[in-house]
Amino acid sequence: MEYHFPDNTNDTNVTYMRTREGPNSFRVYYKNAARFVFTPKQVGACFGVARFTPTVNKIRDWCYEMVNQYGSEEDKSDDGYLNYIAKHGFGPEVHEEPNDNTKMVM
Repeated sequence: MEYHFPDNTNDTNVTYMRTREGPNSFRVYYKNAARFVFTPKQVGACFGVARFTPTVNKIRDWCYEMVNQYGSEEDKSDDGYLNYIAKHGFGPEVHEEPNDNTKMVM
């Protein structure tokens, strides 16, 4: 299965490719060259000095969403993915302790 970044253009194209055997990967087409990479951090590195522009940040966030939704356990244990989850999370429940907002009834 292939999942394409929604804002792909003719000059920049990012695709998440799920495979039945072997690791899932990203295909990044940028500046008339295509690269296969395995982590969202490597996707950002494909863009060189443009890696911290708002568009590339959106692409990287989309890559992390794809890993969260379709990634294997090995993908989800990657340090870059764990750091992203710790910083952004995927909902407010990630950032609060479950026992902070509870009250005991006696």
